[in-house]
Amino acid sequence: MSHATTAGNVQKLAQLEKALAELLAEVLRRGFFGTAEIQVSIQDGTIQHIRRKVERVEK
Repeated sequence: MSHATTAGNVQKLAQLEKALAELLAEVLRRGFFGTAEIQVSIQDGTIQHIRRKVERVEK
């Protein structure tokens, strides 16, 4: 079994896909100016944390 197919990583990959979809839905619209970031922390081939960050620029 590879690290990508462990139960923990499978669950975290699903969370990551959901977070990315939600993030893109939030920022890919007219009137949004700023940056969007997803950070994945990995330890020994296992996903530990997923962080989502949005910074808006006020114009």
